Amino acid sequence: MMCVAKADAPFDLESKHPLVYGIGKIFSYFHNDNFIDLESQKNPQDSQNMQDSKDLQSQQTLENLQVDSKHHPQDSKDSIQRLGDKPKVLLIMDDLSSLSQVKKLEKLQFNITPSIFPKTKHNPSTPHIAEYLNAKNKPFMVHLPLEAKRFVQNEITPIKAGVSKETLKAQLVAIKVDFPNLVYINNHTGSKFTQSYADMLNLLEIFDELGFKFIDSITTSHPVSERIATEQGRLIMARDVFLDNETNITYIKTQIKSLIAKARKKGYAIGICHPNDATFKALSQMSKQIQNDIVLVSPADLESYLAESKTTRYVRAPFGQ
Repeated sequence: MMCVAKADAPFDLESKHPLVYGIGKIFSYFHNDNFIDLESQKNPQDSQNMQDSKDLQSQQTLENLQVDSKHHPQDSKDSIQRLGDKPKVLLIMDDLSSLSQVKKLEKLQFNITPSIFPKTKHNPSTPHIAEYLNAKNKPFMVHLPLEAKRFVQNEITPIKAGVSKETLKAQLVAIKVDFPNLVYINNHTGSKFTQSYADMLNLLEIFDELGFKFIDSITTSHPVSERIATEQGRLIMARDVFLDNETNITYIKTQIKSLIAKARKKGYAIGICHPNDATFKALSQMSKQIQNDIVLVSPADLESYLAESKTTRYVRAPFGQ
């Protein structure tokens, strides 16, 4: 059974994702691009955070306009120079566990970054997928299962909140061995883990030791990554839009338009999608608009762009915009 990254809510949203249950009606209760319970936005602190985000976004947009786009880090210079002035979008396809899925993704001929499950007894060949992509000099990520508040998975054992730092490091070292060229990791589920300040501090410290970088899939309305990023002056990139929390083509195309709009507004955005037929069809049908309106970039290219534009904190697009 394929499972996807999703967010926490007063009822068990993570276990009710339509890719698991084949339904979409429950999402009328949620922002259509964020899996966030509307009630969570009534928290005054959340409202203040949203306003702070808007203010910081405006400040960074002004800073971006002042940057000489000809000067970029040397290791990404050539690829960055090809990006031009279009909004930069990192589009990640999660939940990949087979080479056939990757080859289907390649047929779209889009620069979409695959995020592969770690090796498990149910996904024993995922390191070979990375080898296949390395041979083609194509970037990839690992889709790391982290503990959710309610969502129970039988085939994928997530890293539990409260795990000892030693055990956590051993698990991540094993991933490093399986994927020696790995840099970027995003979370699969994780509404419980990513709300734990102590666990996320440990995770990011070990990531630093191993040369990993975290991209937050934002599966909860209260991720502590934003707090840690502020405290440490650390850039932590984060998802803006899930494309396919409903698995019908019309909805996904609307989400693609939302992703493009968010990218236009702040100059960059991150979207996450999954390997289902409706997503592949929607992306194919939207290919002309995608090519005309944005440039799809790799995680490294987006990070380099943000660094060059002096964006030290990733600003997620405000809810509903």
